[in-house]
Amino acid sequence: MSIYEEELEGREFDWFASDSEGNIALFATAGEGTIPNLVIKNYADHDAVAVQLESPNWGSSEVWSDFAKLGFFVFDWDLHGGPYKRAQNPTSNMNKQLRNTIMALGSIPSLPVKFAEIDEIASGMLGSHK
Repeated sequence: MSIYEEELEGREFDWFASDSEGNIALFATAGEGTIPNLVIKNYADHDAVAVQLESPNWGSSEVWSDFAKLGFFVFDWDLHGGPYKRAQNPTSNMNKQLRNTIMALGSIPSLPVKFAEIDEIASGMLGSHK
């Protein structure tokens, strides 16, 4: 286990990925979800963006609606083995500044799927694991 993986082990961590259409999703690990190696190595960058997201319902089941209002597809890890399940579709367009901030991270995996057409994302689709 790498030092990066040790930092993430057992804690909620939100990371970002894009799809084949350029949409951005937020993935919530629930403390055990699979994370691509590219993201693991740059987890502090993803954390820095995630903690700044406006989320008045943090800690409740309504948090996914907060992220959807910001323009994210939201995938949440299904405890005890996954996969990531789509919890929410965007309910508005992502503002350009947020999109640019996320895409500028340089550690955003591009997944060969369309988030709007897929309900689950298994570990194997991410090309690496936690």
